[in-house]
Amino acid sequence: MNWRGKNIAFVRWVAVVALAMTVGTASAHNNDDDDAEDALRAAKRAGIHKPIVETHIHFYQPSRPGGVPWPNPTDPSILYRDVLPDEYTPLARAHGVVKTIIVEASPLVEDNQWILDLVRGDRFYPAFAGQLEIGSPTFAADLARFARDRRFVGIRGYLWGPADGITLSPAQLANLRDLARRGMTLDIISRGDATPSPTNPKDRVEALCRAVPNLRIVIDHLAGAVGTTPTPGWELSIRRLADVCPNLHIKFSSFYDMFATGAPTWNAPTDLASYKTTFDVLMTAFGPDRLIWGSNWPVSDLGGSYTDQIRIAEEYLAPFGTKVRDKVMFKNALIFYRRQH
Repeated sequence: MNWRGKNIAFVRWVAVVALAMTVGTASAHNNDDDDAEDALRAAKRAGIHKPIVETHIHFYQPSRPGGVPWPNPTDPSILYRDVLPDEYTPLARAHGVVKTIIVEASPLVEDNQWILDLVRGDRFYPAFAGQLEIGSPTFAADLARFARDRRFVGIRGYLWGPADGITLSPAQLANLRDLARRGMTLDIISRGDATPSPTNPKDRVEALCRAVPNLRIVIDHLAGAVGTTPTPGWELSIRRLADVCPNLHIKFSSFYDMFATGAPTWNAPTDLASYKTTFDVLMTAFGPDRLIWGSNWPVSDLGGSYTDQIRIAEEYLAPFGTKVRDKVMFKNALIFYRRQH
């Protein structure tokens, strides 16, 4: 092991020990935290001892007129099919999920309305992170339109477009500040090491966080971790982001993606040991207040089961105690995805 590897290993060990010593320490409570705590107590009183708020699922319907832009007919049948609430709701409830946040699965503006109409009146789906192209000429008008529905809590950006990703051009900055003024959230994908990265490099994420410090941002899917052992570049960039971006969260989601092979489907490990080192980096860097659980269903089914993904998360969180578990699996989601204005 070279000096850089030894340094990272030492930092990781110190961070794990420090976290173990501080877990359970009281933090400042605000109204959002109090409301989340009330919701947690209500779920437990209802007999759900390990309640979950799911923060990352997709609905779409290839069979509807006009079809969908994603997934494609050439994708595995596990993806290219109608994926709707009547399938997901009973699956989720059987695993202790009490609320679910839907995340966009289409670059089409009108598909935001399709999702809102699909789950209208269903309290199991209280929030939706939609899709609008940041920097586009119609962004402000589109956001104002969808923001009239309080279930529209934010957007996922920089995935479908623009092609150049995070540039922080004047148009992008204006849109991002509009999002922040409305008390909304931004989901993003960031894969790979610090630079270069195929999707939203970590240095651009840092610039985004600094440029709009009052915008709540979450990097989805373990911030692009790959394989059993985190690469030195990825770990260092994660720890830097955690230090300099207090408005940034990590979505503790889509575990199986770490082992994607590029094949249409793959079998990811189901043992905690295969994931623990990566989880430790995220937990010690961001802490239990900035990790938010989600599944990425039905995409996650390409690698393994919904049941196993929840089990792996619960096994990892168990040694930290109930308070930490309840934050990551329940409370943090309600606090992060709550419209603030």
